[in-house]
Amino acid sequence: MRRIAISFLAVPIGLLLAVGPVAADTSPNGTNFGSFSTSCSTSGSRQVCTDTNVNVFSNEDGSPGPTCLELFTYSTSSNGRFTVISDEFGCADGGPFTIGADLSVSVGETQISIADCSQRRCSSPRTVTVSGSYSPTGPISVTTTRSTTKSGSCTTKMTTTDQFADLAGTTTIDGVGVDQTGFVDVFTSTEITHCK
Repeated sequence: MRRIAISFLAVPIGLLLAVGPVAADTSPNGTNFGSFSTSCSTSGSRQVCTDTNVNVFSNEDGSPGPTCLELFTYSTSSNGRFTVISDEFGCADGGPFTIGADLSVSVGETQISIADCSQRRCSSPRTVTVSGSYSPTGPISVTTTRSTTKSGSCTTKMTTTDQFADLAGTTTIDGVGVDQTGFVDVFTSTEITHCK
């Protein structure tokens, strides 16, 4: 299955305390969200499958970025020959995108223009409406890393907190629901510079 890796929403953490002149920054912050599924059917001696991929990225400042959709359709013949049928892809500024305290995810209705550019030229775009709701399938994984760098008389300390959860839920495309699995990765970096 083709998956797009890809990067919304910041989860603040407390600032560290320091003595003396201090400059604090809480970026980069953001979220990576993705959901995936594959559906297949048999047509003659071929199996035709469509990978459906939904991704949400954050901007550099942690604010909501685009919602992206890919519909990748391909066939596999009885002798194993793989053929790309279409690869429709597009992104749009999203509707409401929310992450709960338990890392559940809701993607509000978003109209996305997608086009197939897998051949020599891109097809005429079409607009689809995408939304979704997803819940964690296991415990939240939390990782915290710390680093210290020195430059002249200044010392910079950075703390990064990363929360990750596997998800399962339903993506709705033009009113048709698709069961999907996925993930959400929420990260926050706090940086403090102390100069003597």
